[in-house]
Amino acid sequence: MRSEHGLEISYSLAWDAREYAINKVKGLPEEGYEKILKYLHMMREANPGSHTSYERDSEGRFRFLFISFGQSLRGFYVAIRKVIVVDGTFLKSKYKRRMTFAWNWFMRQLNAVIADEHSLAFVSDRNSSIAKAIANVYPQAHHGICIHHLLNNVVTYFSGKGVAGLVAKASKAYRAADFRKLFTAIYSISPEIGNYLIEADVRKWARCQFPGYRYDINTTNHAESINSALRTPREFPVIPLMDSIREMMTRWFFQRRTLSSKHSKPLTIAVEKKIDRRIEKGKKFKVFPISDDRFLVQCDTFDCMVDLVRRTCSCGKFDLMKIPCRHAIKAGFSVGIQAHTLTDDIYTTASWRTAYEKA
Repeated sequence: MRSEHGLEISYSLAWDAREYAINKVKGLPEEGYEKILKYLHMMREANPGSHTSYERDSEGRFRFLFISFGQSLRGFYVAIRKVIVVDGTFLKSKYKRRMTFAWNWFMRQLNAVIADEHSLAFVSDRNSSIAKAIANVYPQAHHGICIHHLLNNVVTYFSGKGVAGLVAKASKAYRAADFRKLFTAIYSISPEIGNYLIEADVRKWARCQFPGYRYDINTTNHAESINSALRTPREFPVIPLMDSIREMMTRWFFQRRTLSSKHSKPLTIAVEKKIDRRIEKGKKFKVFPISDDRFLVQCDTFDCMVDLVRRTCSCGKFDLMKIPCRHAIKAGFSVGIQAHTLTDDIYTTASWRTAYEKA
């Protein structure tokens, strides 16, 4: 104001002016809550089959809001890896609620469109409320914890030089033997950290110990990215906030729908690149057939047993990621099998297009 208009104003006056301008453009927070029922009605009208739910607080305001787009969400869910990253974020408007704070309620609403099943996995921080809600509503699903949060706790509350790096390696290990070797090293440096990691449940943070499939999703970064994208809209009243989320998701779906429609290769862009790198790394491997489907592959570090029918490799990577490792790719090539035919359907271009085909 000083440089552009030659005016001297206090910080508090500048802040009040900013709040006044936002309220004039976005509306008063109280008015937003009054419009929620109308907003939900229009959402259902525009999206037949959508599911909307809300709950009032003790003062009559709409405390929680859940909107899912019925068939669109189901179609999206069928075509993706069945891993749901869960996190909360604080709103920054006049009513500083926390989005998805009522976890049991949120999980019950989610369950209306995504059913409980053994192939489903959740990833979150170590929030006990989230863990209880998942256990209550999704007893068949598996629950993993974010390795980033676990490492932060290790660094913050414990001492032990080099232990954090070992914990990170242990969390990413594909083979149980490699995990045991790393965990023994951790325990020898700091039994206290070893006990903490055991208490945190190795099945929840170590990839090779996880009872389900979490693929390469080891952190809650996906949710943090959403929080970052909504940094400014979180200051808005509830209706402009919901509109910002709707507009963002619409834009993302359109961009991905357009990109996938132009992609001609059998696998998604990222997986095609991954396969190409593995083909290059496995060029010098030697393959020895054991049967029509099983092969011994000799490589630079250790020998691996590959089963092309069961889609497994003793390196562990093929089993856990559902993308052929370099050993499986080399074994497949030896009998004329292309790498993309060994890759799970969720990584195909067809599934990619299915995920974003709904508006």
